[in-house]
This record gives sequence, C-alpha cells and structure tokens, in this order.
Amino acid sequence: MLTKTYLPLMLLFLEPLWAVSTSAQTPAPAPAAPSAAPAAPTPPPDSSGKDKPKKHGFRLPKIGVDYDTFLPSSGKTHSRFGSSWGGIGIGIGRPDQPSGKGRIAFDFSTQYRKSGDHHAFIAPIGVSYRRAFSPDAVKQKSTFTPYYGFTVNLVPVDLRSVEDNVHSGFRLTYGGSALVGTTIGASGFVEARYREVAKVKGFDLSGIKLSVGVRF
Repeated sequence: MLTKTYLPLMLLFLEPLWAVSTSAQTPAPAPAAPSAAPAAPTPPPDSSGKDKPKKHGFRLPKIGVDYDTFLPSSGKTHSRFGSSWGGIGIGIGRPDQPSGKGRIAFDFSTQYRKSGDHHAFIAPIGVSYRRAFSPDAVKQKSTFTPYYGFTVNLVPVDLRSVEDNVHSGFRLTYGGSALVGTTIGASGFVEARYREVAKVKGFDLSGIKLSVGVRF
C-alpha cells in the first residue's frame, strides 16, 4: 500500500532531477564556422588617360625660315631673270623625322627674282612624300636622318618680261620635284631637289633648288 501511495510522488519529485542530469550529459553544439572574409573592393577605373587610345587630330604645319638658292635650267630664263636666285623666305611644312615607311606632309615655298625691268615670282604649293634611307636611323633617333622623296604641286607664277611682251599678273601652272636631304636634330634640314614646272608664257621655270631651313 505504501509503495502504491508514494511511488507516483517519488516519480514526480525525481522527474526534474532526471531532466537536469540528461541535459548536462548532452554535448554542446559545435560553434558555427566563421564566415568567409569579404571580397576586396574593386579598384576604380583609371581616369588618368594612360590606357585610352590616342586621338590623332589635324595639326597645323610648322612655320619657319628657309634660305634657298634656285638655279634655272633654261637659258632664256637665265638671260631674263638671272642664273641664280637666292634669298630668305618663309617656309611652311614640317621637317619631322622621316618615317621608315614614308610620310606625307604639306609642301610650300616661294622664290622671287628681279632683274632690271623683269621679275619672276614662284610659289609652289602641294604635298610632299619623304622616306628615310635607313629605318635604323629613325629608330635610333639620330641627329642626321637622310631621306628621299618627291612633291606634287600647283604653281602660281607672276612673270614680267618687257622684251617678251609678258605683263605682270598671276598665272597658274603645275609641277613636281624629286628630292634628297637630311634632317638636322628636331627642327632643321638641308635639302636639294630638282623641280619641273610646266612652261608659262614661253618660260621654263624648271631647275635645281638648294635649301637650308629651320622650323619653330
């Protein structure tokens, strides 16, 4: 009888102790694995312009001073205007280092000669093609870079010759030249060319032109 009476009470008293004992024996859960480190921030794009493609815009030709000596090949031109036309004039065009693959540039020069009542003014304008004899000289940026080339020109001409009944006034003809020369540093050059010009009023204005120049 005592067992039946007190057994439920004993079980009710021991149940909390059993729960505490069981929880003490249960292993603690393993700590969670640390999360991965945050990714490094992406660097901002380079705004310095180093990786941007270069733009090749139009550039004005350089202007400088030339000293020219022109030697006409025609006897008639000799007798009317003189055998040697020398003088200082404005030079327009770039004496850049010639490329090993060739380079096209603006070409312009002037010559003027007065002899008595006669005068002649020539102003060839056009394009030139220059190419270095040695690509190695271009790569090494030598002080002297020999080159060769040619020009194609329109040639405004003003002639006056009393003996030939040629009155002053501009006339347009055409011509071209073959040339050899060398650059001197970054701004100077020495050049020789043979220029062929179509006749104007019976005058052949072809001849050899020797030039020394500098560009600023």
